[in-house]
Parts: sequence; structure tokens; C-alpha cells
Amino acid sequence: MFLVRELLAEIKSTFRDRDVIILLLGGPIFLTLLFGGVYLHNYLEDIPAAVLDEDNSSISRMIIQQFDENERFDVRFHAGSKEELKNYIDSRKAHMGIYIPHGFSKKISEMKSAEVLIFVDGTNMIIGNNSYAKAAEIVQTVSAGIQMKILQAKGLMPQTAEDMALVFNFNDRILYDPRMTYMNYLLLGFVAVFLQQVMLSGVGFTLIKNSQSLANENSFIKVFKKIIIKILACALFGLISTSAAIGIAGYVFKVPIRGSFLNVILLCVVFVFAISCPAILLASILKERLKFSQVSFMLSLPAFVSCGYVWPQDQMPGLLTLLIKIFWPLIYFARPFAELIFKGIPFEAVTTNLIQMIIYILFWMPTSILIFYGSL
Repeated sequence: MFLVRELLAEIKSTFRDRDVIILLLGGPIFLTLLFGGVYLHNYLEDIPAAVLDEDNSSISRMIIQQFDENERFDVRFHAGSKEELKNYIDSRKAHMGIYIPHGFSKKISEMKSAEVLIFVDGTNMIIGNNSYAKAAEIVQTVSAGIQMKILQAKGLMPQTAEDMALVFNFNDRILYDPRMTYMNYLLLGFVAVFLQQVMLSGVGFTLIKNSQSLANENSFIKVFKKIIIKILACALFGLISTSAAIGIAGYVFKVPIRGSFLNVILLCVVFVFAISCPAILLASILKERLKFSQVSFMLSLPAFVSCGYVWPQDQMPGLLTLLIKIFWPLIYFARPFAELIFKGIPFEAVTTNLIQMIIYILFWMPTSILIFYGSL
């Protein structure tokens, strides 16, 4: 009962700290709405394109029409030379260029190899990959159609011409997110990072603010207990706002929620203790709220980039992955968090990550509190 009274008192104290409560309750909700708004259009549409048609034939015009009618592209510019076509891309008026050379249709009619040259602005990976993939699909589809017509013109039956033009068919089945939308891919990863940042800052700010009262305690055990209670108080508000953020992702931005909410919350509870460890360490080193906020928010980007969410862990250098696992727990949390929600995988699939986080806590929690106790 004594611990319950202390926890309730700490919750009230945290609630009265306006800066911390705005951060813990408002942060994930506001940021989810903001980032969800950025990716409101689930995939790229109307990518501006420029065309140079030196052939000016019915076939070349049909190819350009296929691009213009596709929802992914918007053919806005018609260039008079290769230099002008390149200038459209260099000036960012167009993100893609389509070049059809002179004699293109003649080569096709003679059954010779002919090519359509696609210029893609590769400085933006998202635009570049989307442009290239869709352009290749359009060109291959048109090519197969033209080849079928040529074969039929030579006297072959339509089915025979189709079989010759399409030597093999490619079928795909994309699981969970057939349209491969950016919203579904990114937003849950962002929510995981929001929980990291609000817990990191909330715990750090609370410890820095109360460092003097903690210094008055005369034993490590009492300091340890008080810090755990402060973590629990911050976790309560952080988990409430994270639950709201998940709801916003599902009901406002239509991200599919397939998994068990209780399993997700259990994973989050373990993570809030794990991320509190570096928060305690940073608080013991920096000792000022301003410095703490600067450093903690500076760490958010490298933590997200290196956690295995945007780039697979198995494609990172082994030593780097090991060091991240030793020092920063987001690598155990972000991907399992998103997959529990989005894919609805069984909880057993993330037990390894859960165990690794618990091991992390068992080492770093007493270590970080001991360092903090020594710094008082």
C-alpha cells in the first residue's frame, strides 16, 4: 500500500508538471497527426514528366498517351532536344524524362530491337524508385501489346500471337499491404519513435527536476525505488498517449490494425523501462533540462535509422548492430511493435525481442541508477 500511495503521489506530481505532461500526453498524438498528414496521400501520383518524341509516330504517341493516362504520371512538358529534356529534370520542373528516338516505329515494324529511354531523377529515392518501376511496367506492357499486333498482322492467330509475345507470365501476391503505401509502412514506426522520445525526455526531465530531493536520500535502494516509481508515473501517461496514437493511425489514417492491443501494450511496457535506462544515464551526465532536450532529440534520427526499421538489421554491419543492441533498445522494439499491430503476428514471434529487452533492462537499469546515484 505504501508503494501504491507513493506511485499515486508521483502521478499527481507528474500531472502538475506542465512541460512533462504536455510532452507525455500531447507529443505522440500531435506528432501522429502531423506525420499522418504528411503521408495522407498513400502513394505518389501525378509525378511531373517531360517527353522528347523524335519519332512522332502513332506508336510513339500511343506510348506517351499511356504515360499521360496513368495516375502515377503527369506529362507536362514536351522538349525539342535532349538538352531541353535534361534541363526540365535539372530544374526540377520534371522528375522523369521519356525519350523516343527517330526511327523507333520503323525498327519495330522490321522486328528489330528498339528502345525507349527513361531518364529518372535519382536524387529523390522515393520518386526515383516509383517512377522507374511504373515506367518499366508501362513500357513492357505496351511492348508486349505491339508485338502481339505485329505477329497477328503476319497471319498468326490471336491466341498463338499472345503465347509467342508472352513467353511467360509473372504473377505476384503482396501480403498485408498490396498497394505498398507509405502511410502503412512509416506511420507505426514513427509512433514507436514518438514513445521513445516522450519517455526519454519525460524521465530525464523528471529526474533532473527532482535531483536535489533524490540527493537527500541516504541509500541507493531508496533512490532506486523512487526512480522506478517516477518511471511508472511517466509510463502511465506515455502509454495513454501512445494508445491514442495507435487509434489515430487506425481510425483516422486507416492503417490496418490486425494485432492484439494487449500484446502491443505489453511490449510497450517493457520498452518504456528499457528506454528509461539511457534517459537516466543522460540525466546523470547532462544535469540540465535544456542540454538534455538538445541531446535527446538529436539522438532521435540516428536511433530510428539504425533500429532496423527503415533498413534491415541483417544488411547492417554485424559489429554496428551489436553495439546498437548493447547501448540503445529501440532496435528490439520498433519493428516488432509495428508487425504486432499491422501484420497481427502471434506474440510468440516477438518473444526473442522481449527477452533481449528484459536482459537489457536487468543490466542497464541498476547500472544507470548507480551512475545517477553517484552523480548526485
